[in-house]
Amino acid sequence: MTEIHAHKVLNLLREKPMSEAELRQAVNQEFGEQATFRTCSLNGFDLDALLTFFIQREKIVLQDDKWAINLERVCSH
Repeated sequence: MTEIHAHKVLNLLREKPMSEAELRQAVNQEFGEQATFRTCSLNGFDLDALLTFFIQREKIVLQDDKWAINLERVCSH
């Protein structure tokens, strides 16, 4: 199975902020429940691990109960 680049998940939030439940649903619909993800330097993430990575690296921030992309912390390639 091909790993999906994390930027594709971030792009969902770039389109519109979502609650965690909304984001999980969107990711599952877009990529499937068994999808695995990679970043620019790491791989082997499931969705839970990827969201933890995003939060720890401040790539997403909680605003009004919705997750939004933190443009200052996301690389632009």
